[in-house]
Order: sequence, then C-alpha cells, then structure tokens
Amino acid sequence: MTLARRAKRELISQREYARRRGISHVAVQHAVKTGRISTVRGKVDPAAADRDWLSNTDQSKPRNRITGRPKRARPPDEPSEPMDFGGSEGDRPGITTASGYARARAARELYQAQRTKLALERENGTLVRADRVRIGAFDMARKTRDQLMAIPERVGALLVAAEDLAEVHRILEEEIERICHELSDAGRTEGL
Repeated sequence: MTLARRAKRELISQREYARRRGISHVAVQHAVKTGRISTVRGKVDPAAADRDWLSNTDQSKPRNRITGRPKRARPPDEPSEPMDFGGSEGDRPGITTASGYARARAARELYQAQRTKLALERENGTLVRADRVRIGAFDMARKTRDQLMAIPERVGALLVAAEDLAEVHRILEEEIERICHELSDAGRTEGL
C-alpha cells in the first residue's frame, strides 16, 4: 500500500466504530476476535470493516435475537434488502456470500424436509420401492395369466357335460369369479 493511500485511511477505535454502526462495542470486539473484521494496530478502518462485516455476516440470522430486527433503526427512505434465494450472485450488485449462504441453507433445509417426508411415508406404508412394485405387478400378472390359461383344463369336462348354453355360461362365470377372488386375496396378502 502506498504512503499516500495509507495516510487517507481513517482509523477509529472499536468503540467509535460500534457507535457508528449502532451496535455494542462487545459485538465489534467479538467480530474482531472471530476474524469477521480486521484491525490495524487495534484500530478499525470503517470502510474496510463495513465491507468485511457485510460479507462475513450470516444474513439468515437476525442481529437482535429478541425482536429479529437490527438494533440500529433503518432510515425511512432507505429500502430494506430482502434475502435473495434465487438467481446467481452476478445477477444483481450487492449480492454477497452471505446471501449465497442463505440460499445454500434454504436448499439444505428443503432437502432435509423432503427426506423426512419420504421417511414418514415409508413408515406409514404409503411409499414403497418402485422395484418391489414392478416385481409384485409382474408376479401378479403371471399368476393371472396362469390361472386364465388353466380354465379349459379345469372346466373342460364340465362344459362338455353341460346340456345347454346357459349352463356353460354359468360354469365359466363361476370359474372366472373364483379366479378373481383368489387373485384379489393374494394381492392383499402380498401388499399390492
């Protein structure tokens, strides 16, 4: 850094910086201790500290844990800055890594909520594995086909002995109904 530039830099005490930001000096001391803002020989460069404060602060957490609003009241003509959860960081000026953190945190929370919902549905039995459903459906279709293909062998002799068309119709109807009930009972026991 050049000597002329170093002379232009304004250095103030941590208490003065806290007063200008409208926060406690303990908050500034904590920010210095944790590395959120840097100092020069114990003094604060307000311009650099403001940039560091904004870029190193988690915007998803309120600054005042009781009210959820900043301690320093915002002037009425100053617009509020809502958290940005969409778009890329290069879309709008002033977007910092803090809003990137908020987007990542929101995405993580959504992912965890979806996983919890799926686990609950699995426990309740409303969600089953797709491969098990495919196998079960295939097995049920094979049983149905086998039962239907066996009708002539099972009732053929009865049909030959039947005296009229109404009797043939009744025999076939009873056999198909028996097969349907049998398959329905098998489907309930197998969970399909």
